[in-house]
Amino acid sequence: MGFLLSCISTNHALLKKHWQQSREQTSCPVTVLGSREKPKDDQGGLLCVIDDNGEIEAQVGLTMPAGMVFSDDGILVAAHDTIHEVANDLSSVRPSVISLPSFNLLHSLSRTQRGYLAASTGLDAIVEFTRDGQQIWSWWATEHGFAYTPENVRRTLDKAADYRGVKYGTLAQTTHVNSAAELPDGTILATLFHQGMVISIDRESGAWQPVLEGLDHPHAVRILAQDYFTVADTGHGRALMVRLSAGRGSIETEVQADTNWLQDSFYDYQHDRWLLVDGKNSRVILWTGTAEHKARVLDLDPEWRLYEVLPLAS
Repeated sequence: MGFLLSCISTNHALLKKHWQQSREQTSCPVTVLGSREKPKDDQGGLLCVIDDNGEIEAQVGLTMPAGMVFSDDGILVAAHDTIHEVANDLSSVRPSVISLPSFNLLHSLSRTQRGYLAASTGLDAIVEFTRDGQQIWSWWATEHGFAYTPENVRRTLDKAADYRGVKYGTLAQTTHVNSAAELPDGTILATLFHQGMVISIDRESGAWQPVLEGLDHPHAVRILAQDYFTVADTGHGRALMVRLSAGRGSIETEVQADTNWLQDSFYDYQHDRWLLVDGKNSRVILWTGTAEHKARVLDLDPEWRLYEVLPLAS
């Protein structure tokens, strides 16, 4: 069984140079990472199918592919301000099958009972939409208590505007919400990068509450059941399995990835294994069972800025 891997850049050196030149220190107790602007140069990007031995079976170039989710006809892939659909083996690519004015710096994708959910990170927003491209729900952090950026600048957004093609740096965002997923009861979980926490969002009111705090620039919240989810505690380099009870989360399993930037952590419950994406060292770590059973490390091209994994069927 292999997996699909997204790489938001094939020029990691360019990104590192940009971060070094533009990194800003802030007064925020969590966020000391980020820049006011995105790189102006083309940073590339690709998708690839990789087997469990680290062999690349197929690959295709795309600009900044990030989140991925299975659709009825293949796999949807978020790429900056549009969504492509690819075959599982990458034998075909259907470009821009969904594109909405509220799409900006898309990160994660997930399924909901009514359609799909995307983290529109550049706008500090979460957008739910149907396969035919109809927006059916949204949540904007700036309307729910997150009005100021880490540099204490008030952010104002026009929900009726078209933000495709606009580039916002991480420090121009109030939360950098980068993943969202729906619990079976319809509640939304989301990771807030700047605030270092997972929150739950009530669909009707938009009201939110903290579920798990004290994280370091988290990513990749995924639902396992009504009372279990996983999340990457990115800066702490650990994958977490979290139990939900009375609206709060408690960590039940922790897997250390020996990195200071764990970009993604996918728990494949059917095979009892974790797929850990080490964004710092351009590698994917496969763990089986608990943290004491390390499987193998797949070292990839150091110029690849890895983002997300999606296990493929056996």
